[in-house]
Amino acid sequence: ATLEKLLAYYPKKEYWAAYLGRLPRKPGFADRYALDVMRLKLASGTMTQTADFMEMAQLALQAGYPAEARKIVERGFATGALGSGAEAERHKRLRDLALKQAAESSASIATRAGEAATAKDGNALVQAGYVYVTMGEADKGIALIEQGLAKGGLKRPEDAKLLLGMAQLQSAAAKPKAAATLRSVQGKDGSADIARLWVLLGAG
Repeated sequence: ATLEKLLAYYPKKEYWAAYLGRLPRKPGFADRYALDVMRLKLASGTMTQTADFMEMAQLALQAGYPAEARKIVERGFATGALGSGAEAERHKRLRDLALKQAAESSASIATRAGEAATAKDGNALVQAGYVYVTMGEADKGIALIEQGLAKGGLKRPEDAKLLLGMAQLQSAAAKPKAAATLRSVQGKDGSADIARLWVLLGAG
């Protein structure tokens, strides 16, 4: 709680690094938010380790966001965290995999979004929407996530609201709504913690 107050008033990188290092160990914090913690590390400028870039890219691929994985790997290469040392070939293989999967995802996302619209619940719409967000098409993604929330039947509605808030942060038109969306996230297993940090970091 003290660290969170410090972040609000003195958002130094050291405080971000300390808070994000402790957050996954908070009682009740779900393992599935590992990628979200790393997104915050990247956005706060506290991700510097080669292993973190590798892990984050792999988590993004596993989550079905290869365009995000590609951006992470490219950032790692640009900063020098990836592409050198004993593991350089492994880094290049990961980059090639991310590029390949991102191209495949880009080619299939319109079809997947169409199929999601006919599903009984909104889960696939939310997923397809955030895929669009990671591809740089935030407004298109926001519309799909909102459709998914409206359709209902969501496995994790608080996670869907978190994704919507994160998507709104990446849209010039929707950014004014982001703080209210993120503050509405009430999950007890980590989603509300992640949402509050996004408000501190970028929603105002």
